[in-house]
Amino acid sequence: MTTFNLSVPEDKTSFFLEVLELIGATYEAKEREFQLTEEQKNFLLRQNDVPIEDCLPAMDLYESLKGKYGL
Repeated sequence: MTTFNLSVPEDKTSFFLEVLELIGATYEAKEREFQLTEEQKNFLLRQNDVPIEDCLPAMDLYESLKGKYGL
């Protein structure tokens, strides 16, 4: 048996499930929606208040992580 991991648009889900049933496939539907906790939401909102001079350039950070973790 071959296994696939894919995403199907919401408006095509019912059609896709019918096709799976027609071919006798087994499947497990997983929703990718999740809820953030209030603590997570507040943390993300506070990120807007970080001064630009406290931010690191993306390439510098990448190079640092690349060396540290062998990316």
